[in-house]
Amino acid sequence: MTQSLKQKVYTLLKSKILNNELSEGEYLEETKLAELFGVSRTPVREAINALETENLVQIIPKKGTFVTTLTTQNIKELFQSRHIVEPVAFELAFPHLDSETLLKFKNESIINIENKDYKKLHQLDYEFHNYINSMCRNKYIIKFLNSLSDDFQRVRTQDFFTERRTLGGAEEHLLLIDQIIEGDLNNAIIQLKEHISNTEKYYFQS
Repeated sequence: MTQSLKQKVYTLLKSKILNNELSEGEYLEETKLAELFGVSRTPVREAINALETENLVQIIPKKGTFVTTLTTQNIKELFQSRHIVEPVAFELAFPHLDSETLLKFKNESIINIENKDYKKLHQLDYEFHNYINSMCRNKYIIKFLNSLSDDFQRVRTQDFFTERRTLGGAEEHLLLIDQIIEGDLNNAIIQLKEHISNTEKYYFQS
């Protein structure tokens, strides 16, 4: 029972951090979180300990627990890592990507582009890249990219991440999906690299 409560709190708390519902540097008070999630302090404490190992929170002795901050240097390193590792993972994943799953991403993206639902597009962006990464069939790359993806979700959900870029990124996903379904590996890799570069450019312009 305790384990399932820990998982519930962990999932909810992590989601709030990744989507910037809890701000960088924000103090996390165990009692208030326990009240918010309707649990005792024990699963909250266990969830916080798990999130600390993922560098999403920092526990400072005699001060408390705080949401970690992404510095400009952190974000530069995130993009650098994406440029290097994601194309490799993509090429490994390419033969294993499922057309039906990709078409679901495509259809959901089209609906949310038309509705200009930026929150849902951010979540789809996160899930789309996680799906591709998960299909590379290399547990070490997947572990690294999962951490990278979590941190990058915190980037794309920041207030100043432009709506224009959110829509542009989603439209680039549509093109990438078509290229994957057509079996066009070379152009799909080029498109993925351009997608990462465009995101980096718009982020730092913002």
